Amino acid sequence: MNKIRYRIALLVGSSVIVTILTVMIIFNITINRKTERDARSALNHMKKNSEMTDSDSMYTPETIMIPKESDDGSGNSPILTLKEKSIIDWYNDNEIEDIAKTTIDGNTYYILYIDSGEIARDNIYVYGTALTDDTSISSTDEYSVFSVTFDDSVESMIAYVDVTGELKMIKRMDLFFILTALLIGTLSAVAGFFVGRRLEQNQLAQKQFFENTSHELKTPLTAIQGYAEGLEKGVITDLPHTARVITAQTSKMSRMIEEILCIARIESGAVRLETEDIALDELIQNCLMPFEGTVRSKGLNVRLELAPVKLTGDVDKLEHAVSNLLINAVKYAKNYISVSCSSNMICISNDCEPLPDDSLKHIFDRFYTGRDGNTGIGLSLAKEIIELHGWHISAERTADGVSFIVRMNKL
Repeated sequence: MNKIRYRIALLVGSSVIVTILTVMIIFNITINRKTERDARSALNHMKKNSEMTDSDSMYTPETIMIPKESDDGSGNSPILTLKEKSIIDWYNDNEIEDIAKTTIDGNTYYILYIDSGEIARDNIYVYGTALTDDTSISSTDEYSVFSVTFDDSVESMIAYVDVTGELKMIKRMDLFFILTALLIGTLSAVAGFFVGRRLEQNQLAQKQFFENTSHELKTPLTAIQGYAEGLEKGVITDLPHTARVITAQTSKMSRMIEEILCIARIESGAVRLETEDIALDELIQNCLMPFEGTVRSKGLNVRLELAPVKLTGDVDKLEHAVSNLLINAVKYAKNYISVSCSSNMICISNDCEPLPDDSLKHIFDRFYTGRDGNTGIGLSLAKEIIELHGWHISAERTADGVSFIVRMNKL
């Protein structure tokens, strides 16, 4: 059981990391395919000598015009940039026939070679501009740096698309995805660890709860069985006393079972409130009446401050909740219990041994077992019923005991 927290942490953390990395892979595949498709589309437009529109491709090919050499070995020697020289040298070493992708000096290009027979003199588009026989390319800082007129002096043309910037952007995005995956995965794993620890605590609490509940159910059953065997064998002759004991133990067991079932029904959402107008002060007095004998036998002082209050609620369920709070107060009170109500509050207090912080914090937890071994089913059920009405209950330490305060303002 103590490995649940690690399993959940590993599962949650790895799931988040795998999900983000999967998104990264899909992103890479999509962007790389689009980059390649757009680069090839741009070069194909150049090869077919057709005009490109903005929707055809995000790229405009750059071109290098290669002139023919004259018979005497002289000719127009173009002034080339280092990038263009590198591209020409690469082509001379590889002599591609179709569009090729390559990396030169750390830059990635898609390159297309077009020989003189494929250069149409009537209509060539360079940088999206139509060039004819009498059009020359001017020297610029960014593209071709030589002038050439489209006549028979042009031997071939190399068109290329530089996608280095896009690939660097993809690498930066990959780094972002990886760091994000590690960060969110770590945080998710930590969250999963604490959730797993809470589940472990709940499992342990449930185990203790059922062990204690079984014990508390076994106690009245044992008493009933003992008296029944005594009656069967004729050992017990005090029939009225035996009947009272059996009735009391049966009632105790029946109430405990009913509270467990009620909590389960509330949890499942099967319980619906049957609301009506209620006189709160009268409801509290009705709940106090069954405790009159116990109060007298313990010599408790009962302090009542009940203002006439009308509200809307489920009478049976509220009586059950208030009775459970009173049972707890009467059970642990040393000298007194105090019950008061106003238009927006019910307060039930008693003096008792000081409650430790841990017990006060978990006093309404349905699976929490206190230091005395009690399972606290009644207080858990009271909390469920009160919250089912949309109200709020809290336990607060007082100077000589504890107070249960029900605030009836809607949350």
